Amino acid sequence: MAVTTVVAAALLPGYGDGLASWGQIVLAVAYGFAGWLLASRRPQVLIGWLALTAAFGYGAGLAAQEWSLYAAVHGLPGASWVALLSVVLGPLEVIVFTLTYALFPDGRFPRGRIGWLAAASIALGACGWLYGIFAPFDPSMPAGLVNPLDVGLLPAMQPVGFFAAAMVLASMVIVVRWMRARGQERQVLRWLAVVNLCSILLTPLIVALPAGELISTAGTIVVLIVVVAVVLRNQVYGLDVVLNRALVNTLLTAFVAAVYGAGIAVLALAGQRAGGPWTIAAAIGAAFSLAPARERFQRLVNRFLYGERDDPYAVIGRIGARLETSGSAEQVLPDLLEAIAGALKLPLAAVELQGARRFGPPADGPVVRFPLVHQGDRIGALVIGLRPGQNALDLRETRLMADIARQVAVAARNVLLTEELMRSRERIVHAAEEERRRLRHDLHDGLGPVLTAAATKVDAVANLLARDAAKATTVLAAVRQDLTAALDDLRRLVYALRPPVLDELGLFGALREYLRHSAVPVSLRAPKELPALPAAVEIAAYRIITEAVTNVTRHAGAASCSVEIGCDGRLTLEICDDGLHRDSWTPGVGLTSMRERATALGGTYTAGPTDSGGRVRVELPLNLAGAL
Repeated sequence: MAVTTVVAAALLPGYGDGLASWGQIVLAVAYGFAGWLLASRRPQVLIGWLALTAAFGYGAGLAAQEWSLYAAVHGLPGASWVALLSVVLGPLEVIVFTLTYALFPDGRFPRGRIGWLAAASIALGACGWLYGIFAPFDPSMPAGLVNPLDVGLLPAMQPVGFFAAAMVLASMVIVVRWMRARGQERQVLRWLAVVNLCSILLTPLIVALPAGELISTAGTIVVLIVVVAVVLRNQVYGLDVVLNRALVNTLLTAFVAAVYGAGIAVLALAGQRAGGPWTIAAAIGAAFSLAPARERFQRLVNRFLYGERDDPYAVIGRIGARLETSGSAEQVLPDLLEAIAGALKLPLAAVELQGARRFGPPADGPVVRFPLVHQGDRIGALVIGLRPGQNALDLRETRLMADIARQVAVAARNVLLTEELMRSRERIVHAAEEERRRLRHDLHDGLGPVLTAAATKVDAVANLLARDAAKATTVLAAVRQDLTAALDDLRRLVYALRPPVLDELGLFGALREYLRHSAVPVSLRAPKELPALPAAVEIAAYRIITEAVTNVTRHAGAASCSVEIGCDGRLTLEICDDGLHRDSWTPGVGLTSMRERATALGGTYTAGPTDSGGRVRVELPLNLAGAL
């Protein structure tokens, strides 16, 4: 319907301002196209239907205006009512604009004080619209056109004051919402706020130019482009490039106009008339200021839209400073992501680690992922949200994000190591507590009753010595057996804490003594001498080797086994067998115990089947102070 009325208005003979009429036609088409895109793709959002209303208002209002002028000139009936229809339909754009600014971008009306401010802007627009309906027509209209609804109480004037106040309040709503918003909402509101402010600043300058009313429609079209792109959630790409150039050209236009105006003002103060050679000199000076100003304005706009993208060293420096000030491991990645998003004006920055772990907000729109690789291992991805209107990052920004991803990978790896260390400490504390509980149980339930019984029997012997020496001898023999059993339990407890054979024979001697009794033949290869090992490393090596040989004996079905010990900066243990193994090993108590002993000391542990059998390889540090 809007397109039909636009065509009708274009075909009618023009009796009004031709350029103004063409401006209305351009806006009707722009609103109609934007409304069709929004209403067809996101019909649940009211903004599309509002745009279609504005398109119909412009098209039908222009047709009614042209017909009323034509009818008034030719004395046709109903001209005043048709003119009133143009007054009703034409100003609908103001109400549409104020509603759009309140509902942008998701169609929800703001709450709180901002909601009241938005309601006030809409009310002012509605008051101006109603004033036009019940006030006399503009005196510039033909004498035969009289408002049939004129109540006779309102002066004959244009309700421009109402409309201007409504637009100012609507602009304030957008700016305040932009300043208070966070994340992606702040990004999308920024586009509309900046475009709106530029349009407000430049419209008075553009309207003063020849064909200014037609040229000024470009500002409204840019606003519609922003609204469509944001509401459709980046389904319209290239918006960032369009707005970048629009902002730069807007600033250049204002700057050149200011330079030219300043030159004319200086000439006027000097007593020179405009239009002479000095005016040409002022125009040439304004033209020569264009090139250096363009470069500066381009940097300014880039910094506003993309943050410090053009200064990668500043971005890296900000990220490094944020890493230094992070108070705890839990805050390292959130602080780092906040610094990245703030430095580059990104709607989203997040980290996804292996194991379905995520730091940062969820993605709400298209994203780009950069792999996080540390020492050849991929540990996750850096997730970057695209700005409204982007479908990809440009080459320069892609390189910068790849460099940033390397720093994030180091931070993420440190976080993972810290968490792994915390879990290891928890396991160590738990294991120590379990060991204390076991010792308490063994002492209480084993040695305790035995020693109590022995004490009781000794008391019985004291009573029997005078009356029955033979029975007392029998009781003393039972006491000896009990004490021998208690001594065996005590040796077992001591062996569980640290095998005495380690102190008596050393690591190699203790291993040879243990392996000599193995059910599977075991060969031991080791260097002639080892440096002095920390007690924790020595007992861990002994326990790991004996546990691995026990597993070979019980589960591998091997004919032989070999144990090789090396020392080249780290103590290496390798236990191999020639048994038959499955494709993978399921960690049991033995494998888990070996792994925990190695990792608790800052060592490494690998175990699994090979082509020739099975293998367990462990590396332990020689100096615990440098390993933990």
